[in-house]
Amino acid sequence: MVVISAGLTLLLTAVLGYLSKYKVKNSKDFVSAGNGIGVFGGTGALMGAIIGGASTVGTAQLAYTRGLAAIWFILGLCTASILLGFVYGKVIKDKSVVTLPQIIERKFGKKTSVYASLMLSFGMLIHINGQVIACNSLFDTIFNWRGIAVTLLVVALLMAYVIFGGFWGGTIIGILKMTLLYGTSLIAGGYILFNLNGHEAIHNTLTDSFWYNPFNGGYISDLGAYLSTVVGVLATQNYFQTIMATKTVKTARATGLITAFLVLPIGLVCTLVGMFMRVQHPGIVPSTAFPLFAVTYLPKAIAGITLATILISSLATGAGLTLGVSTIFARDLYKSLIKRDATDEQMMRFMRLVILCIGALTVSVTTLSTDTMILNFGFMSMLFRAVPIFVPVMAALYFTDKVRSEFGIYAVIGGPISSLIWILMGMPMESAIYIGLSVSILIMIIGGDSLKRELKKRRYGG
Repeated sequence: MVVISAGLTLLLTAVLGYLSKYKVKNSKDFVSAGNGIGVFGGTGALMGAIIGGASTVGTAQLAYTRGLAAIWFILGLCTASILLGFVYGKVIKDKSVVTLPQIIERKFGKKTSVYASLMLSFGMLIHINGQVIACNSLFDTIFNWRGIAVTLLVVALLMAYVIFGGFWGGTIIGILKMTLLYGTSLIAGGYILFNLNGHEAIHNTLTDSFWYNPFNGGYISDLGAYLSTVVGVLATQNYFQTIMATKTVKTARATGLITAFLVLPIGLVCTLVGMFMRVQHPGIVPSTAFPLFAVTYLPKAIAGITLATILISSLATGAGLTLGVSTIFARDLYKSLIKRDATDEQMMRFMRLVILCIGALTVSVTTLSTDTMILNFGFMSMLFRAVPIFVPVMAALYFTDKVRSEFGIYAVIGGPISSLIWILMGMPMESAIYIGLSVSILIMIIGGDSLKRELKKRRYGG
């Protein structure tokens, strides 16, 4: 029954993803659904993009090993969801803006935006690998399938969700995913609290305060993970793309608020599942905590739907990231540098080619990777999305007259390099966000001071 209900749920999703291609008439539909989605569609698209394997399977995995400290990733997602509509509200009406590097280009020039495009794409590619690893764990649990054949299947499904319908595919699947994920999460949480007496079992077994301390990894490290997530989401193309696809600023802000409201309970349930499985099954592989809970404790039909929903979540998030990378390559590299007169058909063909290349790269990296801590991919990805992009974008939007344009490229390159050096020195990865952002901000301040000195010099004729 688990396999049957999971298979039917996956089949329904695949059919919806394929049918979404009929809503795509041009590259604008493929990239942003024609910039005309409302609150319901926007919430579905943002939920589809933001809640994936890292926030479900990965959160349960981290809760299995660190208890309540697993909540920081979810809290970061909630905060960022709320901020998205407010931070980017001023550019929603400017429908010529499609990518984050375009904002950087307007202030700091084409060369800076190219570097930003490459950095941002690299960070998003890291996160795609985390989603694939989460999917592999689920296929192992549901079907007892593992190995490179499963990775190939997962990547093929991921690409299929986006290669036909683009943003429309993500929106339609996101609405289905939002409904299923919220329902199955409430059922899972209810089973632990009311059917399995899980709260009492956790309280009686996990008696050490470590499990209930959200800062058990250290204040600097855990807050760094939270900050990485918030800034990483704000600096990620597919989340920005979702906000830009909404009709109005009011729609965008409502979308973010509703998404945050829906995401928090899901994160709390996944944390509860991880801690419950630590009590009941202390010897399992942590990444299997959530899928094993579903198979072991939920009714079989619900277990199959739950596992398929989590799998869809991972695939949809990976698909959204893939669409984001292909959009950046098409708009900021292909059309700007290679073929300025590219037609709609050529743009869509190029984006689909990029999606196929991402799939091949993901298979290679995931197969060779020995790191199965899913949230490590999430935090690392957020770091390398946030550091090169966030400060330059904020400077371009809100301090456009305060910083000299030549300093943009220094911030885009200097921030990530300083973070990387910090990590290579053996320092905690979660705290590298402080170093990278501080260096980027310092560069912008120096750029601002240089401008002030130049103006003062001109004023007094020095």
